[in-house]
Amino acid sequence: MHPYTKHLLDDIQKAFRPKDFFLRKKKNQPRDIIEDKLEEADNFLNYFEAPAFGNYCGLKLEDFPPSEKLVEDDLRSLTKSLVKMYESWNIMVDLPENLPAEFGYRLAVGLLKRSMPIMKHGFFGMDFCTGNPKGCEFQAYCPCLKHWEGV
Repeated sequence: MHPYTKHLLDDIQKAFRPKDFFLRKKKNQPRDIIEDKLEEADNFLNYFEAPAFGNYCGLKLEDFPPSEKLVEDDLRSLTKSLVKMYESWNIMVDLPENLPAEFGYRLAVGLLKRSMPIMKHGFFGMDFCTGNPKGCEFQAYCPCLKHWEGV
C-alpha cells in the first residue's frame, strides 16, 4: 500500500459523520420529531441547492490522486472506505460488482463535489443509474444493459 493511501484512509475515517452532527447543527435546541421530519423532507426536495458534500465531511476532491496514479488494491481500499463513510451520512452508494476499480474510485471520489441531502431519519440512494443505459454514468458496466439488449 502506498504511504499516501494510508493518509487518505485516515482522512476518510475522520470524515465519518460525527454522532453529534445534528445536535451541533441545531445548537442543542429541543425539537419536535415532526418538525425534524418536515425539515428533512424539505432538505431532500431542495438538496440540489445544498453545498457540495465535501463541505460536510471535510474531504476535498483535490486531495485524491487520479486513479492512474494508484494500484488496484489501493483503489479498492479507498473506494470501500469512501462508501462506508457515505453510509455514515445515510447516503447509500450502489456500485456494480463488475465495475473496474479505477471506475468505482472515480465515481466515489466524484461524489464529494455533488450536492446531496444530509438526512437524520432517512437515506439517500446514489446509484448513478437512470434506468436507461444511454447516458448512464456506468457506461458499458450499466446493470440495465442486460434488460435493454435486443430492445
